[in-house]
Amino acid sequence: MMGVLSKVFQRLCRQKFPSFPAVRSRICHFASSAHAAASDNSTENDEHPVWSCNEWDPLKEIVVGRAEGQRVPSLAPDLQAKTGPDGWKWIRENAGKPHDPVVVERAAKEVEEFCRILEHEGVVVKRPEPMRWDELGTFKTPYFEEGGYMNACPRDGLLVVADEVIEAPMAWRSRVFEFYPYKKMMNEYFHRGARWTAGPRPAMGDDLFVKDFPFEDTEKRLEMVYKGQFILTESEIALDGADALRFGRDIFVTLSHATNRSGVKWLRRHLRRQGINVHSLIFKGTQNCHADATFMPLRPGLLLVNPVRPCLKINDEPVGWEYFSKRGWDVVVAPPPVTIENMVYVSKWVHMNVLSLDTERVFIQKGEEPLRKLFCDLGLKPIEVDMRNAYHLGGAFHCWTLDIRRTGSLNTYF
Repeated sequence: MMGVLSKVFQRLCRQKFPSFPAVRSRICHFASSAHAAASDNSTENDEHPVWSCNEWDPLKEIVVGRAEGQRVPSLAPDLQAKTGPDGWKWIRENAGKPHDPVVVERAAKEVEEFCRILEHEGVVVKRPEPMRWDELGTFKTPYFEEGGYMNACPRDGLLVVADEVIEAPMAWRSRVFEFYPYKKMMNEYFHRGARWTAGPRPAMGDDLFVKDFPFEDTEKRLEMVYKGQFILTESEIALDGADALRFGRDIFVTLSHATNRSGVKWLRRHLRRQGINVHSLIFKGTQNCHADATFMPLRPGLLLVNPVRPCLKINDEPVGWEYFSKRGWDVVVAPPPVTIENMVYVSKWVHMNVLSLDTERVFIQKGEEPLRKLFCDLGLKPIEVDMRNAYHLGGAFHCWTLDIRRTGSLNTYF
């Protein structure tokens, strides 16, 4: 059966991409690879309540975050490292306050429209419980006092790998209880058969953060980045789900101000028994946090990359994006954004933070004409949605979601 499907898929490749021989050959190559990988002990996902192995297989079920209830956190070391000097002043002045209600209301409407479109495309949409961090005040642990932050970005705190949901051990003091609005949902998936793992949550004492970190010394920070050194020490395990991008049996995790080497090591050990390889990746920057506005796989053999954040190292070896091209992937450079400016929590390159419905259809920001044209030239079918207000609260399509079910198998693409 898989042999027949592989031949049909290759025939479609020849019909669908007659003007893109390089792209067509890549896709046909990966169709053959998928056929070869079908002998793995992986299974199709119809029997699993949770099943998602990569960023591009046909999407069936997804979690979308909420705009309501957001609160401006304090400028703790973890947040200061991830934001720029222009944002520090605003955060200090507004810490503890709700976000602008006008922006929140507009963002909520944008997200509701996004959900409506997903449902129209046949995707089951789940939402977390409402959580009013803007009304709950502060909380105190043995190591710090803080208040909540957001309920917008489920991908930051959760990672789905095949049939398992992993609670990421996040190192944001303001987000220590952020998983609570998802507890009932995950409990339901667990009782339906999903595997559910909680990573070892850090206590986030002062020893987790580099003492005398050079926040205002750009040159020194770039030197540290090349060495894989960020705001986090290795005193505890720290990992954000959004620092990981899934390529089937290979997962690339960016070292950043949210994920340390201990976090990569923990995930590598945890997934090794499933035959999944976890790779570390370092890209150039000073506010490094999350992978999905720096590189994004769009389908097997096609990788979108950020032109101003070159890859420096993979698994501590000094290689660039050619790591992928040497393994049969076409690496395409994203055009600069035209509708988005830098914000407090996200950079203008958040337009790369796209979400794939399948290997053709992909959600992008409405009005990003250069990106839309590039995707069309690559044989993709962009779905334009306006999320500009939602960006002010912390992310774009990929960050605001967590794919729970995609069809397909756990395959190798390298």
